[in-house]
Amino acid sequence: MKPIKNVLILVDDSDVIKDVGRQLAVHLAPAHVAIVDAADFAATDMLPADAYLFGCQEPHPARFSEVERVLKGINLAGRPCGLFTLSSKSAIEYLRAITQDAEVAVFSEPLLYEVLPPENRAARVKSWVQSVLGWS
Repeated sequence: MKPIKNVLILVDDSDVIKDVGRQLAVHLAPAHVAIVDAADFAATDMLPADAYLFGCQEPHPARFSEVERVLKGINLAGRPCGLFTLSSKSAIEYLRAITQDAEVAVFSEPLLYEVLPPENRAARVKSWVQSVLGWS
């Protein structure tokens, strides 16, 4: 398996999702991490990444339209991908749907951040990140 040196965390414009993205980034060392708001996303953000973490609060965020377009026309076959949200299973289904054409290796268990017990949330987030990237 190719070593993971660059990770793209793509988030919607929700401040709380951005905060979750920052919490995920803490556990990605020594990889270089780029946290990109979907409003600032460009197609050139995709190829340098070895792995992806996509998060949105609700399905079909308006600012994900360019993300959707790019993922329909790019082949990222086999690159690890994790999906996260606060608690919306419909947001996860939306993210699964838009990543299908790109053929990323979507981790089977999404991160539903608000469902995690607050007392061990940090440990669960770290474990999830490591599992997505195959580091565990």
